[in-house]
Amino acid sequence: MAKVSPEAIRNVALVGQAGAGKTLLAESLAYCSGAIKRMGRIEDGSTVSDYEPEEVKHKHSISLSLLSLGHGGMKINVLDTPGVADFIGEVQSGLAAADLCVFVVSAADNVGPDSLRLWEMLEASGIPRMVFVNKLDRERANFFETVETLKTLFGPGIAPLEIPIGTEADFRGVVDLLTDRAFAYSESQTATEVEIPQEISDLEHSVHDQLVEGIVVADDALMERYLGGDIPSPEELERAMALGVNQAIVFPTVCGAASKDMGVDRLIKFICEMGPAPSENSASQDQTVTLQVVKTYADPFLGKLSLAKVLTGTLKPASALTNARTSTDERIGQIFTLMGKEHLPMDSACAGDLVALTKLTSTRTSDQLTNRQVQDGIPPIQFEPSLLQVTVTPHNQKDDDKLYAALLRLAEEDPTLRVERDPRSHKPVLSGHGETHISITLERAARKFGVEASHSEPEIPYLESIASPARAEGRYKKQTGGHGQFGVADISMAPLARGDGFKFHDEIVGGTIPRNFIPAVEKGIIEAMNAGGRFGFPVVDLEVHLTDGKYHPVDSSEMSFKMAGSLAFHEAFNSAQPILLEPIDRLTVVAPVIFQGDILGDLNSKRAKVASTDVDPNTKRATVVATVPRSEIRRYATDLRSLTSGQGRFNIEFSHYEVAPPNIVAKLKPR
Repeated sequence: MAKVSPEAIRNVALVGQAGAGKTLLAESLAYCSGAIKRMGRIEDGSTVSDYEPEEVKHKHSISLSLLSLGHGGMKINVLDTPGVADFIGEVQSGLAAADLCVFVVSAADNVGPDSLRLWEMLEASGIPRMVFVNKLDRERANFFETVETLKTLFGPGIAPLEIPIGTEADFRGVVDLLTDRAFAYSESQTATEVEIPQEISDLEHSVHDQLVEGIVVADDALMERYLGGDIPSPEELERAMALGVNQAIVFPTVCGAASKDMGVDRLIKFICEMGPAPSENSASQDQTVTLQVVKTYADPFLGKLSLAKVLTGTLKPASALTNARTSTDERIGQIFTLMGKEHLPMDSACAGDLVALTKLTSTRTSDQLTNRQVQDGIPPIQFEPSLLQVTVTPHNQKDDDKLYAALLRLAEEDPTLRVERDPRSHKPVLSGHGETHISITLERAARKFGVEASHSEPEIPYLESIASPARAEGRYKKQTGGHGQFGVADISMAPLARGDGFKFHDEIVGGTIPRNFIPAVEKGIIEAMNAGGRFGFPVVDLEVHLTDGKYHPVDSSEMSFKMAGSLAFHEAFNSAQPILLEPIDRLTVVAPVIFQGDILGDLNSKRAKVASTDVDPNTKRATVVATVPRSEIRRYATDLRSLTSGQGRFNIEFSHYEVAPPNIVAKLKPR
């Protein structure tokens, strides 16, 4: 591909709900631009952008992929993003690289809640958008109904530039509303100009007039001319619309059928003519080299591959850059662009272009690299937190460390994954966006790193304490052939306020226990508390008074008094009305107000205590704040998605511990 300037680059993310046809649209864009010789099929696993084994197996996109295309002297970097909600982090990576989004919807399917969620994300980012109404050749496809739905959901900025000729199986072309010209498709993916069919002529003129009025109203000069009877030319209208696209207030809407290459050639035309160049959105035009890594790919054989956007300057091989986060130096080796899994070498990359770089040792997703003096970097990519936690267990227990290392490598590739160790069981705990996210992560761990594992619900970090005072004697006596072991510790135990931890009081008088052995008694008690009470959970919130004891001048030792302290603790604990403490979390749920009743009902069934509810009159979204036992919301990510059709969001933070009710205690087995 020939070198291009920033003005000739278009970075385009294909975004939309699962099933809208983004991957086939990416395939058709590659075919229409001449980058590939024949169209692949999702059913065969032969598409360019879905090349990972898990994508072929599940027949949907999982990772962000790049297709670098050339068209008429321009370079179009197409970013194919997943539509499955569990992989929303890949969409956020794509948005960090894109300057334009093509929002893909299916004319044969409902615009679902995932589309609403994605549009909200695009609105928040302020990124320019176009809409491609896909699958017009399918049964029950209805372009006009789809457009009306989009206007209802997303506002009057939805601006159709085309209307279809024919419906469903008879779909055969489009009418360009800016130029009043019709184009039909036959065997070629390139349209042929034809007469506007008589049956849609009146409709076309009506929609054309509406489009022109919608464009000129945003431009005072054009509006004045229009009111004076001077109709602006299609080129003037297109330039005016491009300004609205740049400001993310106008969303040109075109149509077609990607599986049959219909309308895709015109989409390319509109992307090139109306889509913003990266230089127009660049924060800096100086010649220092700055880039941001937007995606990391981990491979056990090829190493780490980093997809980055060049923000300023011209990047060349062998460049020395500094990571703004770590202040470490990185040496740029060869520079590539990507066509799916194929690496295409580049001599250099100008500002605005997307590049793939290998062997960036200390660099991770959202890091900034630069050759200037490191200052405050650009803001990192904001990823939605992953709130579904599972405990991961390797099929072979010898693979525990190998599994943990594999999950850490996969978390480099996918920043929405979080990996940590359970402090008690020491098993890996994996957090993801949903069941699909978790299961495919484990599939990747098996394929890439050769470690198979299963997952289960994480253990609840219960604690134990006491409800009443108690006294006990701990006597440890052991006779051997030589010196024996002897130590006696008398203690009294009492509960403390919740959260006060542990207090130890030395009340020994008269030397009944030598001073040097008293710390051993305390250590024995603390170790016994950490080892757990009746159910094996750590014991907290109590105080112990060491009141008396006995020792032997020959047989007593630190070990004997440590054991005496442990024995005294267990005996006193069992007499002090042991109680189980369960963790209580503060849960904040935000969802459309129509789901508020269902959310409250579900929370009530989970033993929640609702602290507040609020409704935003502008967004029509309800916010519910409640405290709820952690054991009840281990799968809340799945529950809320089901309750709200994917439109609800929540976050969780630890609040406090409370005494667990008898029915919860009854479910646990004493050790």
